Amino acid sequence: MKLNNGLKIAIVYGSVFLGAGFASGRELLQYFVGFGRIGMWGLIVSGILFALVGWAVLTICRREEITTYSGFMKHIFGKRLGPIMEGCVAGFLFCLFAAMLAGAGATAYQAFYLPFSVGALVVGLIVFGVLCFGLDGIVKINLVLAPIMLLGGIFIGLYSFFAYTSPVFASFAGGGRMGLAWLLSAIVYGSYNLVTGVPVLAATSKFAVTKRDAMVGGLVGGGVITLLGIAMSLPLFLHYADVISLEIPFLHIAREYGSVFSALYLAVLISALLTTAACNAFAVLQWLESRGYKNKVKAAAVLCMLCFLAAHIGFSNIVIFVYPIFGFIGLFKIVSILIHACSSRKNPVK
Repeated sequence: MKLNNGLKIAIVYGSVFLGAGFASGRELLQYFVGFGRIGMWGLIVSGILFALVGWAVLTICRREEITTYSGFMKHIFGKRLGPIMEGCVAGFLFCLFAAMLAGAGATAYQAFYLPFSVGALVVGLIVFGVLCFGLDGIVKINLVLAPIMLLGGIFIGLYSFFAYTSPVFASFAGGGRMGLAWLLSAIVYGSYNLVTGVPVLAATSKFAVTKRDAMVGGLVGGGVITLLGIAMSLPLFLHYADVISLEIPFLHIAREYGSVFSALYLAVLISALLTTAACNAFAVLQWLESRGYKNKVKAAAVLCMLCFLAAHIGFSNIVIFVYPIFGFIGLFKIVSILIHACSSRKNPVK
């Protein structure tokens, strides 16, 4: 079946957010589940952000005939601030690549009882091989692994929830934080994810031929990741006390349902690790190339080596301490995008 342009954008856009932090359950615990029942509303708030910003970015790109991320950033922030914001995004992409290698190390240790460095090194070498093939390598690895991530993630979350015999919040021990902290957490989560989501939208904006394509791409993409987040959060509520301190909390849950279920979950997690790591590393290389670094193989080798070393900071530490910093930077970016989308009427959307 041939997909229309809007759905193509939605699938790619939704896949961007399913990295190791999401698939492992670590991000969901940190930003939503730890707040208790109200954390589910936080997921919905983040989903609305994904949908509205996605729609806004595609609308701006159509209206201004922008086809590159660099062009988009210059249009939003100007010729001086635009490159600075690009640099901030490149820094975050570097941290995300390191986080994926850290997630690989944690998975190797928790799932296969291998040293942390072995898992991080193996994924780093695979990503280096993919980078040597350039854009073709990135496209192929996403086409193969994206369906595994999206469909497998939804199935794992819902099955492990409905197979449980107790009410969803019966044994939940979290949620002691009050006030609007849950809302701030949801906004920060949405913000730092959109730091990497916007470049993908700008690159796929060529598919937004009509206003409907832009709307479907943003709204459906945001809706898919929201449903997936809810599906994978429900089991985390059930097992909160047992998994709160684990690097890969969902792996503990998967093991309770047998070896076949665990293998399926590992396939989803490893797919998320590889695709996110490869996409982030490729984006950093593209940024370096635009700054005059033309030897892609050498740059890829140095990048993979540096991120391998940075990965030893630890997966949880990166998620807890590094991600929020870029979340506040992303919030400034989101506000600017939404203002431009709502206020600029000089060139009406075709």
